[in-house]
Amino acid sequence: MSQKPKASVHVKPCNTAQSERHNRRDAEYIKSLNPKKLYVRLDLTKHNASYVAPEMEGVTLDQYLESLRVMVKQKTGRAMQEKDIEYTDKNGKVRTRKGASPIRECVVVTEKNTKLKDLLHFTKEVEKKWGIKALQVHLHRDEGHFDNPADGNTWVPNYHAHIIWDWMDHSTGKSIKLNADDMSTMQDMVAEALDMERGQKKSETGLDHLEREQFIKQKLEKEKKQLEEEKRKAQSEKAKAENKANEAKKQARKANEDKEQAEQKAQEAKEEAKKATEEKEDAEQKTKDAKTELSYAESKITEKQAEIDSLENRITSKEEVLDRLISETRTLRFEKYSDKSAGSDAWKDSLLVGFSNNMIKADETIRYCIHAIQDYAYSGFMCRGGGKHDCIFWPEEAHAIKKVMTSFAEAFKTTLRAIGDWLVWMANKLSKFNDRELYRADKEVKQIADGYYDSQIRKVENGFGGRSI
Repeated sequence: MSQKPKASVHVKPCNTAQSERHNRRDAEYIKSLNPKKLYVRLDLTKHNASYVAPEMEGVTLDQYLESLRVMVKQKTGRAMQEKDIEYTDKNGKVRTRKGASPIRECVVVTEKNTKLKDLLHFTKEVEKKWGIKALQVHLHRDEGHFDNPADGNTWVPNYHAHIIWDWMDHSTGKSIKLNADDMSTMQDMVAEALDMERGQKKSETGLDHLEREQFIKQKLEKEKKQLEEEKRKAQSEKAKAENKANEAKKQARKANEDKEQAEQKAQEAKEEAKKATEEKEDAEQKTKDAKTELSYAESKITEKQAEIDSLENRITSKEEVLDRLISETRTLRFEKYSDKSAGSDAWKDSLLVGFSNNMIKADETIRYCIHAIQDYAYSGFMCRGGGKHDCIFWPEEAHAIKKVMTSFAEAFKTTLRAIGDWLVWMANKLSKFNDRELYRADKEVKQIADGYYDSQIRKVENGFGGRSI
């Protein structure tokens, strides 16, 4: 039987913001990690490796996605349809047409000695066969889990790589379509490129790919069952040892009885003294042998009890890891923003509230900025501008917000982000955002402060503004 690890590759739509943070391990991402989490070891991060395509240098995935939207519009004359659409077929049955996934991400199982060049060879073969181009490749050697969180020697690594793909045909403006046979061929290609054994096909197993938390949970449950089986086996052996000890005790009692009978016979009949003496010596030897066997049986009982205690401790450790993984999976989303209020609590002085309200009433530009932030925050569950613009501000909105940031930052000797925090705070104060809306507004306003909208703002300043995106 082959000893090579089994290859696996799983493709899904890319969550560009989350993928960028996770794959690049930037400073902000590292600071956001919970020190109690077990799946990333920062002391091993230096062993990771990455590749970025030349056209992605200095470009975020969100910016590249926007360029794909422009390309699709130019090639097809229509905006890219990224959301699922329900429709009724000619038989009256309601069906769902999947939205486009122009950027996709796949996770590839690797091993300790897998090199970045092996993964790049795989991506070149994929591009050659289907025209799908790799934008980024990130080889991670710092993820895994501890079998026992209290024991640093129980680290089990999870070697894998993330590949970010441009899944669009740039000559037609349409996404590339792969069927089940194509995906199976891709599995063969990654196994060959990485010199690994081909994993069992989904058509044979009937199983879907497991995400990281599900995989670890399933593995820990399997190990727990194995430990429980070992515990049952040890208990059975302990019971056998106890039975053997009881039998040895019976033999010891019988030997003592034989000894007493021999002594009694020696007392009663001197003529049989020699014979009785021999029987006595024989009985004493049996007693000695029985005691030796009893001592051995009792030592085995102690040994098996220690083994059972060790197994129970390991089972408890597995259950603690399972409980923690389940708890982390439930609270993973937006826990950073669950009780966040934009900006510093120092704003909430009643004098600042009154000042802010007066500024909104007196200044039409500030009022326009507040309304734009509120509209953007609410657009997480409805489209802005007919389905084309639900993830960024309009150019004129960004221009107005940046203008207020700049003038106020200069007047109060503070930063653009600080003024942005004040605008988001006032928008929230007037509208009472929920946690998701507050996170959405705060994140995008900081994008304006950090210069991500500067190219759109310059268009407005040069007279080319308007809702053109």
